[in-house]
Amino acid sequence: MGGSKEDVARVRQALDGLVDLSGLSRREIERRLVQGGIGFDVSRLIAGRFDVKLHQLLDILRILEVHPLEFFRLIFKEPERRSPLLVRVRALFASSEPARHRDTRPGERDLDDLRRRLEKMEQRIEQLRVR
Repeated sequence: MGGSKEDVARVRQALDGLVDLSGLSRREIERRLVQGGIGFDVSRLIAGRFDVKLHQLLDILRILEVHPLEFFRLIFKEPERRSPLLVRVRALFASSEPARHRDTRPGERDLDDLRRRLEKMEQRIEQLRVR
């Protein structure tokens, strides 16, 4: 994992790619945000003219119908080893988990669609790196 400035730049880049692939204009996203009682300049946020706040990122992801976990998995690789703190936290809460786990994996059709979208996004990010 790089420094925080590099990580934030990757978040902006990935968000820019998602917005482009979504088929929604930045103005349409802003309009929907305003309808929800939230307003900020999406273009300026993506361009880096002001700091990304978590609530702004989450609001945009909600408009794009992208779960935050899915978004962050696009940007950050799974760690090679688990955080010792989170291992302890999971152990504390393990007894409160339901006995049976339901299958929450996406269907094959969903996976194919996600793979196509991810490939497009990776191409877009690669094009941005070349610039």
